[in-house]
Amino acid sequence: MTAPYDALAKVYDRWNASHNYDLWAEFITNQLPDAKRQDVSVLDICCGTGAITRRLANRGYAITGVDQSEVMLAFACAEVPSVKFIHATLPGDTLGDHAGFDAAVCTFDSLNYLVADGDMGKTLGQIATVIRPGGVFVFDVNTRYKLETVFGNTHYGDDLGDFAYVWRNRLDSEAKTVDFLITLFTRHGDAFKRETEHHVQRWFDHPELEADIEAAGFTVDSLTDDYTETPATEQTMRETWVLRRTG
Repeated sequence: MTAPYDALAKVYDRWNASHNYDLWAEFITNQLPDAKRQDVSVLDICCGTGAITRRLANRGYAITGVDQSEVMLAFACAEVPSVKFIHATLPGDTLGDHAGFDAAVCTFDSLNYLVADGDMGKTLGQIATVIRPGGVFVFDVNTRYKLETVFGNTHYGDDLGDFAYVWRNRLDSEAKTVDFLITLFTRHGDAFKRETEHHVQRWFDHPELEADIEAAGFTVDSLTDDYTETPATEQTMRETWVLRRTG
């Protein structure tokens, strides 16, 4: 079994090319401090291969990227060589200096991977310590509706030419989780290499998440549908939260 994203890293950007990263970056930009961008420091948490990192760096912000996958970080370093990247796992590993950033972002349902009880609260608390008072934290999560109804107990796959995949999902409603078993086939010469990754995501009901947000020292500025100004509903699949660090 390959560690999550170590195999997917080499096809990740092509696999997710249909996602509107430009829209996400524009939404994030609208939440960031209104100052000279080179003076605004932003921590990109779970930066992956650097899709959002590159877009924010190109807009002039002072970006630091962090991810737990060294393979994904290698692609990010090649994508944006001017940016500082940190290898770290949350909760636990150091993210930076106390109140060292004006803002932080965490995109593409990365916080759904915090499946252990208490890990969301610990992570939010850790992120809060590196954001200055008044600074913002923008993140998204897959909703219960998406994980339970769209993913649920399903399976699918596709052949994309130089790689193919089979994706199997298993729902555990009591644990509020979905297990993803992803088998990836990538071309190596005239043959294909098979690698399998096991991922688990958890959904967070609003009272649970709001309690962790308050305990960490944040207030909620907005809760919207997938990087838009539209309020989230019960059918929202990706919620976007904008938090503000209290004094």
